[in-house]
Amino acid sequence: MLKIALVALLAALSASLVSAHYQLTYPAARGFVEDQEPTAPCGGFNSLQNRTEFPISGGFLEIYSEHVKATFQINLVFSSNPQDSDFTAADNSSVENTNVNNPGNICFPLSLSGIAQAKNGTNATIQTIYNAGDGTLYQCADVVLVTNATGWNSSACINSTASSVDGDSNSSTATTSATASGKAGSGAAEILQRSGLAVLLAVVVGASVIML
Repeated sequence: MLKIALVALLAALSASLVSAHYQLTYPAARGFVEDQEPTAPCGGFNSLQNRTEFPISGGFLEIYSEHVKATFQINLVFSSNPQDSDFTAADNSSVENTNVNNPGNICFPLSLSGIAQAKNGTNATIQTIYNAGDGTLYQCADVVLVTNATGWNSSACINSTASSVDGDSNSSTATTSATASGKAGSGAAEILQRSGLAVLLAVVVGASVIML
């Protein structure tokens, strides 16, 4: 019975350690189900959702990263109702290709004014691709590109104090605020929690070997 209990605990701890993903928090994602995130091209959400007005100049994208390090890519798909094949079309634009270096809130400034297809009133879908070494994950947001986004929430661009990114000119480094500090604290707490789980996992493995 003890062996069975140890095996069950080992499985539960392993699942907890590898379950970290990411969330696209602004603009609004099509949807989020953690177990579906590995499903291309949009994390299991293939149907068009409500479009957010996205400024051609001065826009940004916000994610919450649950991993310490990851690669991150942002693609722009120009279509009113994109199908799976549209996400691999040659005329799509890659607007960000970078590395995430810390967990927490990360804001990516996105200026689309240099993209020929980014015209006022153009429908598009933003595809985000995230890989922290445990598999490729996807999230999408449907937008309409505009020169004046009246409902755009500029205060949603928040960087946790510990968060940073490396990459092209669209990448940003951390800024601070009371909200960001709180998120950074939760990110640090998560790392400590996962570290504690890793230690406990090692203890369980050792105990399992002894019992066997």
